[in-house]
Amino acid sequence: MKIAIVDLGSNTIRLSVYHTLPDGRFELLFSEKEMAGLVSYVRGGRLSPEGIQRACTGIRDFQGLLRQFDMGAPHVFATASLRNIRNTEEAVAQIREATGVEVDVISGELEARLGYYGARTATDLQDGAMFDIGGGSAEVLEVRAGEVKKAQSLPIGSLELFNRCVDGLWPKKKELERIRSAVAAALKEARLPAHRAERVCGVGGTARAALKIANDWYEKPAGNRILTPAEVRRLTRLLLERDHQARKLILRSCPDRVHTILPGIVLMDALTEALCGGELFTRQDDAEATITNRMKVYYKNTHPLIEYYRKKGKLIDVNSAQPPQAVFEEIKERIAEL
Repeated sequence: MKIAIVDLGSNTIRLSVYHTLPDGRFELLFSEKEMAGLVSYVRGGRLSPEGIQRACTGIRDFQGLLRQFDMGAPHVFATASLRNIRNTEEAVAQIREATGVEVDVISGELEARLGYYGARTATDLQDGAMFDIGGGSAEVLEVRAGEVKKAQSLPIGSLELFNRCVDGLWPKKKELERIRSAVAAALKEARLPAHRAERVCGVGGTARAALKIANDWYEKPAGNRILTPAEVRRLTRLLLERDHQARKLILRSCPDRVHTILPGIVLMDALTEALCGGELFTRQDDAEATITNRMKVYYKNTHPLIEYYRKKGKLIDVNSAQPPQAVFEEIKERIAEL
């Protein structure tokens, strides 16, 4: 049986389709995301009509995609994107009316616990801590003997920090200080573990992007998943220089997070310092076996997606074999032509 799940996040709207295995486990068939930035549509604590419409558009896009695979309605849930606003019920009702789906708005603690249960399928974390930095919130939990002992959600995230503290694309010196102050204030109010853990798992887009940049900068193997707190701190200082070298690294590794990686890395550095006394690692998403399986999934499931978006006129082809800056310039030119 196939199951489709849509995650209405603060930064991205993500569709994941899973196949249930006979032993009860799940196999990811494919995942697709749209950079929606819903937290950017929040005004005075309320999600604007434009933001609600953006959420509806993302859901309808994925509904159309699922119809191409003869699949039924997806299960849709929302995290901080709808949880941390004043008009949650209004937004859920309008989405239901426009798309026909019921959005399940989950609590911050449940989000943290589900994040660990999901990460546990790809990690061996039995004792330690985990953090998940999203666009609008950050989840933190403590794990002992494979059981979650403490779980909490902090109302602070990479895109939320960007919108709150930054006016342009790259934060200026005073804006970086505002980001640091906001992070320090949030962690001061948090109920963090009293002792640092030897092993900490970092989950979410910021952690994945930071690891890619770190592997590039430190010349580590592409499949490396481990960083020390000292390496995270040095990487943070490097990126916060905001010079040509830092920008080149970001554009080469995570161009879709060019505006959120700096606020995100400040938060990640602070959480690593507070939680980690040994090693920080990410999910095993790039192991050889995983890559081999994903190649099979690509030809079975992803290739049809490409054709689907090509027929709808929503696919832009860019030559990624060029230098990073040339790729970036071509993307800007192609977008300007739309």
